[in-house]
Amino acid sequence: MPQAISIDNFIDTHSDDKRIEICGKLAIVRTILDAESKSDLYYKLSRGNEKFKFHQLENTWFNSFWQLLTENCKASDLERLGKVALVIFNYDRCIEHYLHHAFQNYYKMSTSDASNILKHIEIYHPYGTVGSLPWQSQSHVIEFGGTPNPAQLLELANQIKTFTEGTDESSSEILRVRSNVRIADRLVFLGFAFHRLNMDLLLPPDVASAPNGIRTLYATAHGISKSDTTAISEELISKTGLTNSNIHVRNDLLCNQLFREFWRSMSFI
Repeated sequence: MPQAISIDNFIDTHSDDKRIEICGKLAIVRTILDAESKSDLYYKLSRGNEKFKFHQLENTWFNSFWQLLTENCKASDLERLGKVALVIFNYDRCIEHYLHHAFQNYYKMSTSDASNILKHIEIYHPYGTVGSLPWQSQSHVIEFGGTPNPAQLLELANQIKTFTEGTDESSSEILRVRSNVRIADRLVFLGFAFHRLNMDLLLPPDVASAPNGIRTLYATAHGISKSDTTAISEELISKTGLTNSNIHVRNDLLCNQLFREFWRSMSFI
């Protein structure tokens, strides 16, 4: 579909045609699961000697984020994870899958202990996911990178929303997302496209006046032009009430590089 900005836009354009909507969502779920299976995060559970390949993720943002999260952090200090909230606009389960294995490997935890620790981190998917991982839930479950049967694929497709479907401002999840944004002293945008609907979802009109609110904002804008990066910065200033010196939108940095550039500023210690 070369004319469409994205498949979400195409589905939204034809929102009155349920056939296009369900076919589009089936394609999204199948494509995301296929991408998970081809990523460096994937390994086959059925192969007993195959393990999670942490060495392949050394130069990714997953590793940089993990190092920041666990800097000078003993297992007894992991309650500080409650200071972190993740809002993920993609349908995949990459960060959950990574963190679950990272806690097991780094802190020598059991699967159940890692699952319990992850409950301290608030993770939101406003548009849903392609299913729950086996350790997360007993409903709509599919392995990371799994291959669904036809009935399962249809079930999973019904769990995701397009960007317009996911912006019900009265939903409990969006209310919790906005509550977290209002009290956050630092906001970090990684791989965010700055679509206006998503900006409005994250940054409601009252966020600029929230007491003890956002003090600093960091963002990648890789692949975005200089003029658009400036426009994004100006919009963020308008929405958050921050000054230009407290907003760092960088189109010259990848996600892992952003962590390295602002390590001390983002640190928990």
